[in-house]
Amino acid sequence: MKKIGLILGLMLITAMLPWGVGASTGSPLFEGYLSKGEAILVGPLIVTLTDTQKDYGSGDYYAFLLIMKDGKILNAEYKTILVPDPQKIRTLLLDPEFLMAMAETQGYDVTQCEQYVNNSAEFNACLIANAYGFYQWLNSASPEEIGEAVVKTIEEHPELGISKEDILMEITYPDITPVREGETVEVSVDNRTVYVTVNEVYPNGVRISISGPPEWRAATAPGMIISNVEMPDTVQAGDTVTVRVHLRNEGALKVRYINVFVTPTPMSFNDSSSIASAVSMALSQSGVSQSVFYPEGSAVQYIEYLEGKENATLTFRVRINPNADVGTYPLYVGVVYFTGLGANMRMVQSYNFVALTVKKPREAFVEITKVETEPMEISPGDTFRVRFTLENTGAEPVKALSLKISSYRVPVQGEIKNVDLSALSQLPIQGSEQLSGSLQDALNQIMAQLAKQNIEAFLPVGEDNVKYVAELKPGEKTTLEFRIKANERLENGIYPLRIELKYLTEPNEKEITDERLVGIDVTGKAQLILSKVSTSPGKIIPGTDNVEVDFQVDNVGTGTARTVIVKPMPEWPFSLSESSEQIIGLGSLGKGDSAQSSFKINVAENASSGTYEIPLLVTYTNDLGMQKNVTLKVPVIIGSKPNIEVVSVRFDPEPLQGETVNVYVKLKNTGGEKATSVLIEGVVKADQPFTLDKRTDYVGDLAPGATGEGVIVLRIDGNAIPKDYNIQLRIRAVGDPSQGDDNVYVFERTVTVTVEKNTKTRTNLRNLAIVIGVLVVIAVVYTYRKRSG
Repeated sequence: MKKIGLILGLMLITAMLPWGVGASTGSPLFEGYLSKGEAILVGPLIVTLTDTQKDYGSGDYYAFLLIMKDGKILNAEYKTILVPDPQKIRTLLLDPEFLMAMAETQGYDVTQCEQYVNNSAEFNACLIANAYGFYQWLNSASPEEIGEAVVKTIEEHPELGISKEDILMEITYPDITPVREGETVEVSVDNRTVYVTVNEVYPNGVRISISGPPEWRAATAPGMIISNVEMPDTVQAGDTVTVRVHLRNEGALKVRYINVFVTPTPMSFNDSSSIASAVSMALSQSGVSQSVFYPEGSAVQYIEYLEGKENATLTFRVRINPNADVGTYPLYVGVVYFTGLGANMRMVQSYNFVALTVKKPREAFVEITKVETEPMEISPGDTFRVRFTLENTGAEPVKALSLKISSYRVPVQGEIKNVDLSALSQLPIQGSEQLSGSLQDALNQIMAQLAKQNIEAFLPVGEDNVKYVAELKPGEKTTLEFRIKANERLENGIYPLRIELKYLTEPNEKEITDERLVGIDVTGKAQLILSKVSTSPGKIIPGTDNVEVDFQVDNVGTGTARTVIVKPMPEWPFSLSESSEQIIGLGSLGKGDSAQSSFKINVAENASSGTYEIPLLVTYTNDLGMQKNVTLKVPVIIGSKPNIEVVSVRFDPEPLQGETVNVYVKLKNTGGEKATSVLIEGVVKADQPFTLDKRTDYVGDLAPGATGEGVIVLRIDGNAIPKDYNIQLRIRAVGDPSQGDDNVYVFERTVTVTVEKNTKTRTNLRNLAIVIGVLVVIAVVYTYRKRSG
């Protein structure tokens, strides 16, 4: 992750390269080794090895590959592995009993120290005296080596009662997919497939093979110079020191016009700068250089070009002033070179910082071995703590030691007022417009330089700027802490903090004054906020699917957020749509930068109206290479909609066999929005003994809480079986247009119709039958008598 700045630079360079486009066939493109931080260009992709790691839970080795195209990560997903917990490791290393077992596991004999296992101080002293090899290994081993040794000790010494799980912790990598040794990751790019296989994993590199479209090409990074400085750790006053600068072009393309220079301060140039003259001026004006060291011969050396993967070594000679005070002084080795050709040529600058420690023999010497700030991220205007760890690395004791923080002024940009020469363009002179523009650019640049001001970079806060230590024996350490405020007018960068050490050295109590410059990294802090949120559709109602949520993330902080990954984490009543992005890459956001993206959600049918928040888990890397997490919340408003319920039903006349009945249905809008053009419709099934003489009725508009009535006419069959029947009502309504809701809502409701026997009809029929019977008897008697007479 610390190489992400390099990766972004590679992305800008590769955007100008003419990559071929063709069908994906999986042809071999690259097979070889990548070291940590190294990148390979494959077609339009950048494949970077950011780290290697062992999962101590499974024992598998992983390569952390970052596969990017056009600023977006293509293989981002969450992965959790188990690694040793540094805090738990440190706790174990303070336990003499565990150290005894660990020394045995590593092959060292420390049995003579076993009697001191209950006294940490005496145990450590015994280790130094009798098991120096183990003690030296313990202080020089890398964290990975110590982690392996701790795990091995736990496995070989079950009597300690410690398991691997006791010292492991989970680490989740949300932005890079760890690829296990022997596995292949598949990436789809523009309908083409690229296969990246991790063949072997080493502590600091991997062997990989990449295959993909045959017309793609693979190459390591374009021209990029890495410098390494070789020089003695300590020098004596009056010595002449050889400084060797090793250069390596890590890229695949040639770099040109390489200038390497040695100065007491870091320097930057533009395309028109004269490097040699600028360095000479810096050396002549630097009091540090004159009082401590100066180059023998030229401070600048030049190389015409370096081919890809080519090495070169340049040698400088530096003379140490015989009267130089003891102390540690900065020595900067800068490199300026050019990549590309013609219009694509650009200048690249880098520099290395090394510490030049001047000592005098047979005296006490106080060395600043560590400088820590809390917090580590410091923005302009912040108040922070700085802790200095001091060690007497000399041969004699130190007395009356004081550390004083002094002011150090640095140049910053002041207010710039541009000069307006637009009136020149109105002069009746040929070319006056171009003349005006050229003069204005030149004068504005001069104004910018004149506006630079010198300010105090850091000042102590609320306490004395001096701390004291009575005595410091050879090899002894102490820590002094100060509260300091960074000037709010600083830009991000490394700024010097001047400190002065004074102490007396035995045996003659000679007073030594030693002034140092300590670099404090003002990186700034990224602060990510949501600045814009919108949805499509604009009005969201319950039951809506594939609602697109657009958002914008702004960095309003003073630092850079690198490799920003956003993971939407919706909760009820929302869920991610199947077509939505699950993980969203926003690239890197510098100070003042912003990025836009979107995701899609579904809204539950039974959601209530109101304002909700959808969390976005945002993961990024700061300028110090530390992974940071922040949760941003997207506000989403669910609007109301109408809801029509049947509150009562009345019949006129009573539902009887053979009757035609008016069914009056009273409706109420129980929703939160006005329902317009409400219409009811009756629906009967084919096997029900009903006929709808009037099927529909218009109710009108119903405001929230309002009621209305509609009527349908139901004709009941004469032979209907008396019982309860459920008939269906279909209610249609339109939303409130004044609220932007033109949706059509349909509500299915049922009403119960209780059909009774029609006793009045049956009595009339019985009476009619009796009358008919009597008439028949009379007719028969009459006919008989008439015939008899």
